[in-house]
Amino acid sequence: MQLLFKNSSVVGLVLLIMSTASVSGIGPLMTGEIEDGDAQRVEMPRLPGSFHRAIEWMAPEGTEVKPGDLVLKLDPGDLETQQETAEIRIDEEQTSIDSQLASHELSIFDAETNLYRLESALTIAELNAMVPKETIPALTYERNRLALLNATNALKRGISQLENAIFARDEYIPLAESKMDRTRGELDRLSDALEKTEVFAEQPGLIIYAEHPYTGLKIFPGESYSAGTLLLIVASRDVLQFRFWVHESDVRKLELGDTVLVTPDAVGSTAIGTSITWISSQASEREDWSNSGYFEVVTRPSEIIPESFIPGMSVMG
Repeated sequence: MQLLFKNSSVVGLVLLIMSTASVSGIGPLMTGEIEDGDAQRVEMPRLPGSFHRAIEWMAPEGTEVKPGDLVLKLDPGDLETQQETAEIRIDEEQTSIDSQLASHELSIFDAETNLYRLESALTIAELNAMVPKETIPALTYERNRLALLNATNALKRGISQLENAIFARDEYIPLAESKMDRTRGELDRLSDALEKTEVFAEQPGLIIYAEHPYTGLKIFPGESYSAGTLLLIVASRDVLQFRFWVHESDVRKLELGDTVLVTPDAVGSTAIGTSITWISSQASEREDWSNSGYFEVVTRPSEIIPESFIPGMSVMG
C-alpha cells in the first residue's frame, strides 16, 4: 500500500485555534500535519571521514513497512576501502607481533641454553677448586681458584641475561596487545559505521520523509545532509499528535494548554479537539514559505482520534 501526502507547506493547511485564555476566542491560523509522537526517527549518523553524507536510497514515502525492512541506505563513500585497509593492517601487525615474539622466545632459549652451559662449567670449576693445595702444583691451584671465580661471575651474567630476555618479552607483550587493540578498535569503528549506512525499520508503520530544519524542503535521496539531520520517520497510529508551524509574529498569541480544533484536508469535515503541549523556543526559516521565522507547535488530542487520521496528512481548520 502506498499513500501520497501533500507537502505541509501547501497553502490551505490551516488550523483554527480557540484559545481558552483569549478574550476574542480566536487565535492565528497555522499550518501543520499529523505525526506519530512515538515514531521511529531516522537521523543522519555521524560517520568517520565526513560530517556530511549522501543518501543513496530511501523507501518510497507512504510505503508501509514492517520490522526488519530496509528503509534507508547511505552512500558509504570510502568506508569500505578504509575497512579493507584496517583488515590488512591487522594481518600485517599480527605477523609483525608473531615475528617479534618468536625473536624474544629465541633470545630466551639461547639464554637458557647458555645458562645450562655456565652451570656445568661452574660445577667443573668447583670440583677442580676442591683439590687440596698440597696435592697439586701451586700454579695449578691458583688457576683452579681463578677459574672458579670466573665461572661464578659468568653464571651471574648468564642469569642476568636470561632475566633481561624474559623481561623484554613480558614488556613487549602488553605493548603489542595495546597496539593490536587500537587497530582492532579502528576496524570495529569502521565496521560499525558501515552498519549505520543501512537503517532498518524497528516497528511497523508508514514511511514519511522529514523536512530540512532550515529550508523546510523535503529530504530526498541523492542529496547530502549533515550529521544529526532528521531524514525520515516510521510512523504508526499508536501515539498520534499534530505539529504546526507558526509565523513569528503570531507565536506570542499562543499558550500551553490552548484548545485547538483540527480538521485534516483529506477527511473533509471531521474535526477533533486538541490542546497545545509544546511550543519551540527558537524560530527557524522555511524557504519555501518566506524569509520569516516560524515556530513549531505540538498539540495532542483531547478526544478519540478517528481511524481516518493517518500520519503525514496535512490539516486544516
